[in-house]
Amino acid sequence: MTTPKGLVAKKIGMTRMVDKHGHLIAVTLLQIENQKITKILTKDRDGYDAYQIGFKETKEKNLCKPDIGRMRKVNITDNFTTFKEFRTDAPVAVELGAQLTTELLNGVTAVDVTGITKGRGFTGSVKRWDTAVGRWSHGSRFHRSPGSLGTRTTPGRVFRGKPVPGHYGVEQVTIQNLNVMHVDAENSLVAVTGAVPGHRNGYLFIKPSVKA
Repeated sequence: MTTPKGLVAKKIGMTRMVDKHGHLIAVTLLQIENQKITKILTKDRDGYDAYQIGFKETKEKNLCKPDIGRMRKVNITDNFTTFKEFRTDAPVAVELGAQLTTELLNGVTAVDVTGITKGRGFTGSVKRWDTAVGRWSHGSRFHRSPGSLGTRTTPGRVFRGKPVPGHYGVEQVTIQNLNVMHVDAENSLVAVTGAVPGHRNGYLFIKPSVKA
């Protein structure tokens, strides 16, 4: 049996803190909001061990009936709109409806944070893929253009993976091994070093670091 390790947090913003060596460190503040275990998955029934967290509350009239039914069945009166699964290596030793708090991070020194990056719209290949630029001398016509894309008769197509302009951002990214600077259990706040994906008030998934 194992205990839950993953949490859902809301990104509040960034600030600075002084570490134990007296250095000023940039940190991101994460809010641990109300969240509960809404489902427990087992290898015998579902093919893998995991637990599901419900978060992001709304009015009951905005929920679909299947979600209302299965939450009320396990005596959860909260109106969660979003759910997230966290896989585990063994069955989870937790009850349905249990609330998850910052206590799960007690003794954790580093975490991996997963989130959706900010959308940057349609961008060129230089910003999107960090491709090389052309000469900036007088008369140059290829400062930031992508250059030649295809070939002639053979193979006569653009190869898969070619760095070309397109939509940039809005993709899932995980930042690994961020140090936990401070855990404020009273206000349900967690401060981690550095920046994390997503915009302010966006939701993130926190797990103990696999590299720590």
